[in-house]
Parts: sequence; C-alpha cells; structure tokens
Amino acid sequence: MTHSNRLCVANDKGRACHRLADAQLPVALCNAHRIEIALAVVPDMLRSGLSVALADSGTGVAGRDDLVRAAMATPVEGLLGGVHDSVVYFIANGGRVKIGYTTNLKSRVSALSLRADSVLLALPGGPELERALHARFAQHRSGDTEWFELSPEIFRYASARNAAISGVAPLASAEVAGGPSAATTARHEQRKSRAFRIYADLGQPSQRAFVKAWREHGYGETDQTVRSLYDEMHAAFEKSRKGNTE
Repeated sequence: MTHSNRLCVANDKGRACHRLADAQLPVALCNAHRIEIALAVVPDMLRSGLSVALADSGTGVAGRDDLVRAAMATPVEGLLGGVHDSVVYFIANGGRVKIGYTTNLKSRVSALSLRADSVLLALPGGPELERALHARFAQHRSGDTEWFELSPEIFRYASARNAAISGVAPLASAEVAGGPSAATTARHEQRKSRAFRIYADLGQPSQRAFVKAWREHGYGETDQTVRSLYDEMHAAFEKSRKGNTE
C-alpha cells in the first residue's frame, strides 16, 4: 500500500474504517471522519475563542454599555408603513416588554397580536445594540427569551429617550412603578408624546384639526381621550405663550 492510498485510521463502532484517507496529515482520515471530528470539536473551539476574543477586545456585550447610553430614539409612527432600516424595539404587553430588532416593525407588532401603541421605544440599530440592551437589563430578563419585566429601570430608559425627540419631559423616578402599572403609565406618556408632536406640527390647531390628524395617524383611542389630550396640549401651549409675553 502506497502513501497516497492509505486507509483511514479511525474506526466505525469498534471496527477499522475501510475508506481511503482523503487527508494524510496530521493523521490519515477519510472525509466522513474528518467531518465527524470537526462537528464534535469546532463548536467548542469557536465558543471558547469567541469568549477570549470578546474579553480581550473590550467589545463584548458586557463592554458595550456605550451603545446603550448613546442610543437615540426615532419616532415610531415613521416605522409603521412597512420595511425600513433596522431598529431595536421595546414592545410592551401587560407587565412585560419585548426587546428585539426588526426591519419591519408593523409586521412584528402584528405577529405578536398587539397594537401599534404597544411600541414604547424604537432605536436605530441591530443585533449588536440588541445584545447590549439584553446585557444591560439582564436582571429583569425572563429566562433566555427576549421578554423582560417592565421594570422602573427599563421604563425610565425608554421615557428619557422618547423625551429627547418629543419635547415632553420624562417622568420623575418617584412616578415610575414596576409591573403592569408601568405599562399603563408608559402608554399614557406615549399618548402625550404623540399629542405634543401633532399639536406642535400643526401650529396650535383647532380641536377638530387635531382630532383629524390623530385619526389619520391611526393612533386609536376614544374621541373623549383625544379631545382631552387636545385640551391638555392647548392649555400647556397657552401657558407657555403667556409666560413668554409677560
């Protein structure tokens, strides 16, 4: 037997392999046993190597809190028309919130059988930001899922970023509760944020124009709720206007 046609040195269930070796170095192995060994060894090697690389580079999930701090919100309503650039979303359901990423927020909300107003926050970004946020809020996470307890910490994070683009001040820490009440508070704040943007964009509109614009955005809510939001915005703008002229 020549060097070029040696048999595989591995065995099949205790019996010598009868196949010719496809590789001679470092040991003679047939293609089937090369693949079998790779499947057994490579995943563990990759996992170990990844852990070392992340620790050495300082760019692992634990080291990317800078992404979490620097993330800026984008208006949710601009994402509900279909496919868009990747965003990380916070979607509330009861006392829980799902933190994931998507390029079609409308489809994701529909797949969860929820309404658009369940989206508490949207941040431009993808898997890296998602992983960083999962690490940041790990203590509130439900197992290995993308669902988290809607804790005061998570609510404050979403509230502060929405405030930066809406002009509505975030709630003080003392006003933020955990559990289902946080979800209710979050939805109320979101309604106020939307009402502020509509009122400001229309330039202090009439109540009728405000309600029409609200409906055109598809935000839902009862007529009484929308009128109350208008009254709240109108009073706030009037107070600000008078304060500037006194």
